[in-house]
Amino acid sequence: MYHAILPEEQHSAAKRFLQRVPSLIATSSLCRRLKPVALLIDIAPMTLIALPHSLIANKFHLSPRAAQRRDNVIRQWLAQYEPDLYQAILNLTQTMPVEVSRQAQAFKLWLTKLLGTSVMPCDYCGSLSTVRIGHRLNFRCRTCRRTFNPLKKYYLDKLSHCELWLPFVDLLLQGETFKTISQQLGINTDTVAKWQRYFLEIMELQGFLALANYYQIKRCQRYRQTWLDMHTGDTFLPASKSHFSSKSS
Repeated sequence: MYHAILPEEQHSAAKRFLQRVPSLIATSSLCRRLKPVALLIDIAPMTLIALPHSLIANKFHLSPRAAQRRDNVIRQWLAQYEPDLYQAILNLTQTMPVEVSRQAQAFKLWLTKLLGTSVMPCDYCGSLSTVRIGHRLNFRCRTCRRTFNPLKKYYLDKLSHCELWLPFVDLLLQGETFKTISQQLGINTDTVAKWQRYFLEIMELQGFLALANYYQIKRCQRYRQTWLDMHTGDTFLPASKSHFSSKSS
């Protein structure tokens, strides 16, 4: 899992750390209350790619707080025993890993070719004698006279405004919030949420797993930062005096 996310020079350190986790569980006092402690072995690879607590929680049926506590223990071990690796994990929030960048370019190229194709084998008879019709990616077969949409196999036929898909993917990978994407592309937030769900599933189905994981990391980090920005500098007004307080004599 970490091979596609972490820099190559940190792969040996990551492998070494994962091999060390069982002995740390047996000797460290940090995890005595984290039952079952063996779960830390499964969570450790996810910590190495900075997977959000919410995703860890969903995978192992934990509360977000329980996932965070286990993730924090693993991060403490990383900071103590593999400081360079720990710093590389922290840097994932600032830079796009090489493999993720490669997958992002490959995914956008795949999407561009799909949208720009002018010849497509018939879904029904396999004939190459097809013609594109309309502004959507619809084709008519000259052999069997049937119409088909190649986007259907990727469930993209249910999404509108295909001219916005590539800009949407770019904004998605930047970790922008639904509100920001909605404002920049001129679509409502419900549409943004729907597109996000579909494109994330397509990334996974097409084998772009590192890209899908990176997007989820960026999105959680962006929402966390947005929350912090909103709450920084909050002022709390002192409680007003009760109207029912007794008057001083």
